Amino acid sequence: MSLSCSCDYDYDPEPGMIIWYSPNDYSLLTTTKRKRCCSCNELIDKGSISTSFERYKIPDSEIEESIYGEGGEIPMASKYMCERCSDLYFSINELGFCINLDDDMRDLVKEYKRDYVG
Repeated sequence: MSLSCSCDYDYDPEPGMIIWYSPNDYSLLTTTKRKRCCSCNELIDKGSISTSFERYKIPDSEIEESIYGEGGEIPMASKYMCERCSDLYFSINELGFCINLDDDMRDLVKEYKRDYVG
């Protein structure tokens, strides 16, 4: 994807849609194993500064709705960003752009420089 200024935060989540919540700050990676950065794909060492994104799925079947309730959220595995990509993520987010977690933050910064800085 690319940078977008039009975020639709008042959307009505569709069944099966995966949503994630933006963290407020950095944290230490406290998982039992190293994790891959969802942006640059580099390994993040245990105990390193990173950012954790909690993800959820909107129920898409009657069984899931009976377990999690209508409008409920099914917890999914979190995604993580390394410190470098987290720095870029927070900067781009602060500028008001919408961001897809799977985008490479380095490419988004290059796009910002090319299209918005000149």
